[in-house]
Amino acid sequence: MKIKLDFLRPRLFNVLLTMTVFPLPFIQERARYPEGGYEVAHYRPIFLLATYLQMQDWYPFFLMVGLLLVIYFVVSGVGVGITALIKIKCQE
Repeated sequence: MKIKLDFLRPRLFNVLLTMTVFPLPFIQERARYPEGGYEVAHYRPIFLLATYLQMQDWYPFFLMVGLLLVIYFVVSGVGVGITALIKIKCQE
């Protein structure tokens, strides 16, 4: 059985959609205050990637690279799904 990974090729749709997802602030951290309550901070993955690279903190840097690759795989899969649905609708 041969696995096809053609959907991972960088196409304009994949790259544009991925570049719109990277700067979204979806990483969240909650810090508790000693007197009670907490503060919520939201981070952008592309910002964290640049920060870890500047600090030369390699373990979190490569974790962020892995997260960005997972985001690209998911976006590529969604792109293939949308393309398949459009083709099915156009044939009807």
